Amino acid sequence: MPYVSNNGVRIHYQVEGQGAPLMLVHGMGGSMDSWRSPGYVEELSKNHRLILIDMRGFGSSDKPHDPVAYGFQPRIEDLVAVLDDLGIARTGYFGYSMGGRVGFRIPVHAPNRFSYLILGGMGYPITGTEEKEDGNAIQTQRDLETAIKVAPDKPMEFIAAVREKRTGVTLSPDRKAILLANDALVFLVYVRASQSIVSLKAGEVLPNIGVPCLLFAGEGDPWFSTAQKSADLIPGARFVSLPELDHVEAFQRSDLVLPHVKEFLSGMSEVE
Repeated sequence: MPYVSNNGVRIHYQVEGQGAPLMLVHGMGGSMDSWRSPGYVEELSKNHRLILIDMRGFGSSDKPHDPVAYGFQPRIEDLVAVLDDLGIARTGYFGYSMGGRVGFRIPVHAPNRFSYLILGGMGYPITGTEEKEDGNAIQTQRDLETAIKVAPDKPMEFIAAVREKRTGVTLSPDRKAILLANDALVFLVYVRASQSIVSLKAGEVLPNIGVPCLLFAGEGDPWFSTAQKSADLIPGARFVSLPELDHVEAFQRSDLVLPHVKEFLSGMSEVE
């Protein structure tokens, strides 16, 4: 398994397919394997050289317990370290949820390494749109704190059970396996850090994104409004609304997402 080290943190990555490079970055609690079962890897690898990443804290990458390790800059430096290891000067970027959140800051920390951005299930925090998102983060933090206290031997199994009870949806075996593989303390550290690391206002970031962007979100996603408003602030960005889908469904329904992604990618040959 290929690894690259960034300031002592080992990052696991894999490469699949041939063509122009496209980096796939998963959401919180996921791993590079999150892209497989919905069919993204199978479809996108037909025409692209996919760079699959386990973000720090997740999958087979190292899992530091220091909140500082989960700032935008070190995580984007991880992505650049992978590109350097592969000898790739520029790549496209497709991130969902946490991967989308990181993607918004790529033009700040690595503006010359990414040629376009596909950002799903996430928006850049904009005053007046974050109440629901903040509420979800607070609930997740409380769940994790409870899990570590009452089920210290199997905290992620506690989290899985809570999610199933709260949503009324049974996790698929693949999704449950990915969730259970997580380090609960890292999960908690990341959630706490994510509520305090946004230091640049939307008006300082979004209007200055100078690469083509595609944003999408399910209409039932708590981040839907923020994602839509973020797209409005990015010059030339396209926004796709997915009716009747929540945050998880908008990722799992690749049959609805991939047509829009492929259409966008078909116009990226000049910038790749």
